[in-house]
Amino acid sequence: MDWSDINIGQFQELTSIKNGVYDYAIEKEIAVISCITGIGVDELEARPKTTLLDIAKDTEFIKQPIPDRLRGSFNIGMKRFDIQLKSQNISAEQFILLNKYTTDEANTIENMHYIMAVLTNQKRWFKSLPFSEDFEGKAQLFKEKLSIGVAYPAAVFFCKVYKSWLDLIETYLIQKAVTMKKDMEKMMSQ
Repeated sequence: MDWSDINIGQFQELTSIKNGVYDYAIEKEIAVISCITGIGVDELEARPKTTLLDIAKDTEFIKQPIPDRLRGSFNIGMKRFDIQLKSQNISAEQFILLNKYTTDEANTIENMHYIMAVLTNQKRWFKSLPFSEDFEGKAQLFKEKLSIGVAYPAAVFFCKVYKSWLDLIETYLIQKAVTMKKDMEKMMSQ
């Protein structure tokens, strides 16, 4: 097992476990193993400690960093998605949704499947489908099926450039407003 076997939903659960409060360290370890393997907590607690240690060896990869290879596209089953890495390719609707899902930095991981759904366009026969086509369904698909090895580098890239995107757009909008005001004043004085 490695990070490519973990989906966004599992990563969100692992983050919750990491930040959770447990009475004993073994409880936290069992919760992590359960999340990664899909074996229930009760079933893991009922197993002999030696068996539990063998299962835990398969989860050692979580102590390693998530690979940071940024991809421009990925497949889930027969569906192909392109990640929008250029700000000029993001629509106003996408930008508004990005603001919604990234307003509170503490919820970035919790909203990662939505952020990825905003940053991607599905392709069909070399043509992009409309962005808003089944947005919620796409977000849930990503939560359940998209590898964190694909999603995490894209989310990190996005977070690094997002602030500069906001600054550029704000500058553009201010300049546009000034121009519109001058045009209106000019029109009114005639």
